[in-house]
Amino acid sequence: TIDYLPQAEAAALVDLSKLPAGASELLRIVRVGDYDICACAGSHVKNTAEIGRFEILSHDYDGTRWRVRWRVVDSPFVG
Repeated sequence: TIDYLPQAEAAALVDLSKLPAGASELLRIVRVGDYDICACAGSHVKNTAEIGRFEILSHDYDGTRWRVRWRVVDSPFVG
């Protein structure tokens, strides 16, 4: 689901420390069920089938969160 919240309200839900400088006061908050919630600073697909092939670049676990970094390598959406 997608919600639009002012940064002050979004800060109570998500970590805004990686938000780019000059980000809008009104943020798009993307929720993936009960699994994930993030402040959007990029594009999202409606269905993961739209992504195409991707590769995992790295991953780490800080004791509370597993972060996976990946990139799309074969998709009609990547120019």
